[in-house]
Amino acid sequence: MNSPLRASRLRLGLGILGLALGLGVAIFLLPDASQQRSQKVKAKQEAERNRNQQVQQLQELQQLADRIRRGQETLENLEARLPRGSAGELQWNLSKTLHELAKKHDLRLQMVKYGLPSREGARGSDLEAVDVEFVAVGIYANHKAFMLDLEGSGLPFAVRDGRLEESPEGARIDIVLRAFRKAGAPDREEEA
Repeated sequence: MNSPLRASRLRLGLGILGLALGLGVAIFLLPDASQQRSQKVKAKQEAERNRNQQVQQLQELQQLADRIRRGQETLENLEARLPRGSAGELQWNLSKTLHELAKKHDLRLQMVKYGLPSREGARGSDLEAVDVEFVAVGIYANHKAFMLDLEGSGLPFAVRDGRLEESPEGARIDIVLRAFRKAGAPDREEEA
């Protein structure tokens, strides 16, 4: 009987030792494993957030690059269409167009005045600007059609200033245009 008691005590001791080891594992190793798993999940979520932000930034940069490319193409197209003649030729074309459109829309040009060609604001480029001021008198509806036709004329200008007023003769429009040309080589006017 001694032997089965001894075997039972041995089993009890081994069981207690196994239970103690199991509790030690549960107390020391499981929280560490749980913490490591939690850290890995957080790191994965952070990595996904960073990747999504980088993908979004990349898309924004691609859109910006596309806009810049389209802007460069538009600028090159615009520069290719700019007149290359002298400032006098540009003034002549503007004057001819203004008088033709005024006649077409039954307006009376009271004044057309040209400024001197300048490269202000376009330093480092070969663009030259000429200010053109004109006053036209007529009916409001005719002014609107005149301006729409002038805009669609294909002339290289931007409206710098404009004013519409009532006058005894009818509606009076006072416009200042800034017309552009590609200077390229110096004009004879500049050499003189």
